[in-house]
Amino acid sequence: MTRTAYANDRQGAIDRLRLLHARADRSIIDAMQALLRRDLLLARAVCDGDAAINELRYEIEETVLNLIALQQPVAGDLRELISLNAIASNLERIADHAEGIARIAIFLEENPIAATEPDLWRMSDLVREMLRNATRSFIDRDETLARSTCDQDDAVDDLYTDLHRRLIERLARLGSDAADFDAVTHVLWCSHNLERIGDRATNICERAIFLVTGHFEEINVSKY
Repeated sequence: MTRTAYANDRQGAIDRLRLLHARADRSIIDAMQALLRRDLLLARAVCDGDAAINELRYEIEETVLNLIALQQPVAGDLRELISLNAIASNLERIADHAEGIARIAIFLEENPIAATEPDLWRMSDLVREMLRNATRSFIDRDETLARSTCDQDDAVDDLYTDLHRRLIERLARLGSDAADFDAVTHVLWCSHNLERIGDRATNICERAIFLVTGHFEEINVSKY
């Protein structure tokens, strides 16, 4: 494989990574809108779109593995390719968390309980910002942006803690009402999915830092 072919395939993998990020982000947006508006068609569309996201991840992995096998890259090139695979995996898992939220919207159907917890949407806005900056920090090799993005996870965890406490108190007041108990429990799971998206964004930042420095670091370890 010539260096020109290597450069073209590498750029193709990065372009697919950008697309994977865009689709994961869209899944979060649509899942949260489905939850807010009780839009079951939109929720099902998020679930149906997951297969294409998985396939995109596999395309990135196949390209990366072929580049490693045929070109035997070293140093920064190898770090970039290894990181590409890890980031693609995290983006695919972020889309899975979004799909989890969409399935919660389907379970809740017309129940408006999620809309009574605005911290869910504050969490969603924060994790989407983290995801956007995490992906950018890798593509731009911006260590400073990666580290500052990791710091945002504290705000996500604080919102999760407050929301978790309120929902547990709400559960304690429900008594034997099984339907309401299930609904509140599913809202808890929704907050958990959002918290995990923040953690996955942090993982992407760690790979951006590895790309720049050549050293693995566990940054701002989550409380959960």
